[in-house]
Amino acid sequence: MWFDYTLIAAGGFLAALVVGSAGFAFAIVVTGVWIYVLPPAQIVFLAAICATLLHIASVWQFRREIEFGLLWPFVLGSLFGVPLGVWALQRLDAALFRHVFGAFMIAYSGYMLMRPQIRVLRLAPVTARIADGVVGWVSGVLGGFSMLHGTLPTIWCGLRGWDKRKSRCVYQPFILISGVLIMLCVGFTIDIDKSQLVMPLAVGLPAMALGLWAGMRVFDVISEERFRRLVLWLILASGISLQF
Repeated sequence: MWFDYTLIAAGGFLAALVVGSAGFAFAIVVTGVWIYVLPPAQIVFLAAICATLLHIASVWQFRREIEFGLLWPFVLGSLFGVPLGVWALQRLDAALFRHVFGAFMIAYSGYMLMRPQIRVLRLAPVTARIADGVVGWVSGVLGGFSMLHGTLPTIWCGLRGWDKRKSRCVYQPFILISGVLIMLCVGFTIDIDKSQLVMPLAVGLPAMALGLWAGMRVFDVISEERFRRLVLWLILASGISLQF
């Protein structure tokens, strides 16, 4: 049993380290470790709880830097996209979609990692708000359908040419808000003995707190270019993981 708890703590630490340093990809990272010691239903429930707590703690650190004028189009789009994604979840082949979207993530990140420069999108203010809203809507659909609501805003913020702090103060609050909306739309439909969550949470949360703290320190010292490449490598790894 100690080995199981060690893996739970290690998975939580690594996933929280990623959230602290880059602001997304918790579920994909933690699932890759927890799948060896926990049943899928329990992983989904635990990941939803832990990701929400981590994003709240992380967003709180940036609360004074959040530009709500940039954030609201994404959130508004998500409000319309999430219910559609949840509806599609009941009717479409999620496995096929994950493979296709994973291939897109691999192609995009691989291409951007080979490019020396990012071509910044220059948009008029009204056009920019509309485009941000569309990205939020599509991301909401992706989140409701397959919990992939964090990837597209992360890519889009990079294409807009925003620096690491400005980008994170948009996509991480968006991930938090849309994640809560997804949970509200899906509801607590997982049939699981809630008492089984106590020990994994007791073991995992302290490790996640340490991982989040370490990740935030990495974020503070990492350069803009290294942050860009870190995000791209995480997108690449996430895309590869979706192929299995």
